[in-house]
Amino acid sequence: MPTAALSTGVDLYYEWHGTSDGPPVVFVRGTGADGSRWLPQVEEYQHRYRCVIFDNRGAGRSSAPPGPYTVPMMVDDTIALLDHLGIDTCHLSGMSLGGAIAVRLAIDFPERVTTLQLHGAWAKTHGYARMYLSLLKRFLEEGGLDFYYEAALLYLFPPDFITREYDLTLEILQRMKANSSPMAGLAGQIEANLTHDEADRLSLVRAPTLVTVGELDMCLPPYFSRELADGIPDAELVVFPGGSHLFGMQDPATFNRVTLDWLARQQG
Repeated sequence: MPTAALSTGVDLYYEWHGTSDGPPVVFVRGTGADGSRWLPQVEEYQHRYRCVIFDNRGAGRSSAPPGPYTVPMMVDDTIALLDHLGIDTCHLSGMSLGGAIAVRLAIDFPERVTTLQLHGAWAKTHGYARMYLSLLKRFLEEGGLDFYYEAALLYLFPPDFITREYDLTLEILQRMKANSSPMAGLAGQIEANLTHDEADRLSLVRAPTLVTVGELDMCLPPYFSRELADGIPDAELVVFPGGSHLFGMQDPATFNRVTLDWLARQQG
């Protein structure tokens, strides 16, 4: 179980997957989620790329120092991990909070990002996003970890998927609980969400960018992905019909086909 002791003062758990001579793809996950939630993507990506998944500070098997955390703090963690792994530049893919981290990293360290993918992400915490993320904070503070994951799950997948795939949904919930963040780490990550704001700097993104969102995303609805895509030069926006916040888990075959095809086009 490789863990990197970083100059930012945290130990991050990480895994390599895939072909040793492929270009590196670094996947950054969202609030309260460990890197294993990327495995439905890694299973396909690893045939063409070297894939890195990891647990952010406050999640999974990584350190969970007392918060609050900020997105810039988590960007510094990611850069320190890239340095530790000897990755000079990479294809960067971020989901939700991971998307906030990824877009900030692409702005502050453009030389490290070959292409950028932002899934179910947002540019600035305002309006609906602020209400939703503040509700997550209350779920945790008033209900504890188990209640947090149970309540949040209803926002992560659409009702028809939960009903049709009820047993699978319960399995996903149990895996979330089994790999849950500690209270301090999850609270710190939620604070990072609440202070996120890159709306005035999106034009500084230089990497080719794909923005995706589920049509039925109830956490960060398509409006927020359109804000991202409108602000990033030449960004491509894909809205998945019937898709949820976790569309990459809901329908990994479609998600992987779209994102891998886009990556292939960027490489000529």
